[in-house]
Amino acid sequence: MKKWIWVVVAVVIAVGVGGYSYTRYRLQEQSYTTEMKAGKEALQSKDYTQAETNFTHASRTKANDTTAQRYLTQTQTYVGGQESLKSRQFSAAKSAFKTVNTTKNGSTVLVSRSKEQLTALKKVLAKRKTYKKQYQSALELNKANEFTDSNGILKVMLQDATLKQNAYQDIYKQAQDLQKQNNASLKALTGGTPIKNSAQSATSSDSSTSQKDVAGSSSGNKAKTGSNAKSTVSGKYSDAQIKSTRSELNEAGMDDSNYSDAQVEAILKRASEQHISIAQAAKTGSYSADQIQATRSELDQAGFNSSSYTDSQVEAILQQASAQHMSIAQAAKSLQ
Repeated sequence: MKKWIWVVVAVVIAVGVGGYSYTRYRLQEQSYTTEMKAGKEALQSKDYTQAETNFTHASRTKANDTTAQRYLTQTQTYVGGQESLKSRQFSAAKSAFKTVNTTKNGSTVLVSRSKEQLTALKKVLAKRKTYKKQYQSALELNKANEFTDSNGILKVMLQDATLKQNAYQDIYKQAQDLQKQNNASLKALTGGTPIKNSAQSATSSDSSTSQKDVAGSSSGNKAKTGSNAKSTVSGKYSDAQIKSTRSELNEAGMDDSNYSDAQVEAILKRASEQHISIAQAAKTGSYSADQIQATRSELDQAGFNSSSYTDSQVEAILQQASAQHMSIAQAAKSLQ
């Protein structure tokens, strides 16, 4: 009798365990199906973050499932391609979209979108090649001191709305910087900036000059000067050039009152010789070697040991003297 009782108990336990396992299996299947469906719907609506979450849950719900993992990897690769494209890492983007496109038994939605991205990327790369060629031509003209001709190419580039798109922003910035260098060089030569991008502010009338004047200056002919062309400290630059340069310094966030006319002339000279903008010339040093040497002599005469100062420290003394209307000796003492 006892034997039969144990048999019955064993059967009941077996049935209970089997029923529990089956119920658990059904719940897992339902959860897996729900997560996969939600993930695919998220892909349709381009909610890739949600899709990744759904596919991750599905892969954890059903152990050793390759489908959910494949969808997850494919989604992550596509998102990575988008991020690479946004940061202009075109080779990485192309590789990612190709991987998504060749994934078998994955999301057909992502395969279709990756094909579209590859087609668009091909057009972007071709357009970048054209822009780079134009920029290189402008750069070569700049190096040959043909600033007006260089600006002519840049003007066409900068008026192209496509160049302002994210895929070309690096080239757009290079073109803007080169245009500023050209304008700085032209200003140093003639006081004018013949070609400007429409997005930039117009220069004042007293600092502008005609294309004819630029050509005359380039060929060694002296341009006619008006009442605003009075010579300044060195006699090389006009009042109009100095005034225009001070305005550009202010626009760049630099207080022009901190610079004497001699310092402004030094900035103009540096911008012309190095083919850089006025702001860049001011930042790389506002004083000539002669100014620094003269200041060292004045320091020695005032009882200071000029050899103990670096050129940067001497420039700081000059800057302090100009800004605070001090003597060189007073400025040196105030900075000790």
